[in-house]
Amino acid sequence: MKNLKTLVESQFPLLGRGLGRGGDKKSAFTLAEVLITLGVIGVVASITISALVKHYQKITWTNQLKTNYSLLNQGFQKMMADDGVQNIGDTEVWLSIPQVRRPWGTIEPFMDSSSDIEICTTFYNNLGKYFQISKIGKLSNYEYKRITGSSLGIYNNEAIILNNGAIIFNYEFRMPEIPSMEYCKQVHQLGGHMCAYSGIFDIDINGQKGPNILGRDIFHFYISELGIIIPDGGNDYAIYRQCSYRNCDPSELGIWKTNNSEYEFSLCDSKGRDSSNQAHPNGYGCSGLLIDQLNWKMNY
Repeated sequence: MKNLKTLVESQFPLLGRGLGRGGDKKSAFTLAEVLITLGVIGVVASITISALVKHYQKITWTNQLKTNYSLLNQGFQKMMADDGVQNIGDTEVWLSIPQVRRPWGTIEPFMDSSSDIEICTTFYNNLGKYFQISKIGKLSNYEYKRITGSSLGIYNNEAIILNNGAIIFNYEFRMPEIPSMEYCKQVHQLGGHMCAYSGIFDIDINGQKGPNILGRDIFHFYISELGIIIPDGGNDYAIYRQCSYRNCDPSELGIWKTNNSEYEFSLCDSKGRDSSNQAHPNGYGCSGLLIDQLNWKMNY
């Protein structure tokens, strides 16, 4: 018996202590204590695993955005290089934008995701020379959301679906209207790369997989006259807005970069305000926050 007790104590110390006499029995864990300990471990593990999954998701979304951001920039730059121009409005692709009558009566090159796909065929075909497009058409029951998770509705217009599964939607393409060379000079002196925009679009970097949330897997961009992709709410867009409305005063650029109160910047956090000055962030400005301010780290 003594040898058995010694063997048990050497292999199972806690159980061995329970085989002792007197005070030794009190040193063993009770069933309740073991269950409580396991419960605590389970809770901690659950929280840790959840945090790790969210962290992994953010890294995945960021890497997917990096890939698409690079592909789009390369495509637009090649488009301009092939035609030997410095303004995207002078490329064959942009010159094929259909002429339409605008709401104010003038006829201008313009198209967006609600335009009749038939009159845009030439443009789409030319665009396909620089981007691997698998399909242009409507999405099935595609709901997209603000950064807060509230719905922005079901998207019913045309979308450009790339071979890698990314979806470009809510887009418009137009001829850039440059106010003046002096204006552009001021923008460039401040380090900006857009004094007029040639297009706007949202991109869902993982298609319809979800969560289809602005600032997570959906990001909002502008296309500058130089064919550069400009993140909404970022430094370039800040300078563009600054020079449009405040005469390029560099002392006031801070309010545009941090997006404190301007509805047009469509903020990425609770500081966002709508036209009634009510908190109403939608996440469009997350593009600039992620790329320009957080250096590609989704810490929000």
